[in-house]
Amino acid sequence: MYTVKRVWIDTTEEPREGSVDVLAEMEDETLWLARFATIPYLQEQMMYSFEASHDLSNTPAACYATIETQHVIVDCLNMETIENVIDNLLELGVFESTFARVNNREITDYFDGSPLAAR
Repeated sequence: MYTVKRVWIDTTEEPREGSVDVLAEMEDETLWLARFATIPYLQEQMMYSFEASHDLSNTPAACYATIETQHVIVDCLNMETIENVIDNLLELGVFESTFARVNNREITDYFDGSPLAAR
């Protein structure tokens, strides 16, 4: 089982926008990445799809969102919630299927300096 060493939130994307990348570093120095999003963010994405599909002449308008990468849906994007979710995923044994392992150590440079980086 993993033990979390540090968690970063990508602050180039405002958490209040509803979606952020989260990087978790474990005690064994492995790095894991996932996207956290809120329901209002997903609803907004669905409306964008509806508006785009409405303008297509050969298809009916449809309200939908596609998720192509690992996402964790939460009620709010703050460090406490994110850390609690990570702890839960680890305890439930589903962390590795939710976060993607990242092999590039340079990614920490991108996340370093984040005012929300804590733990």
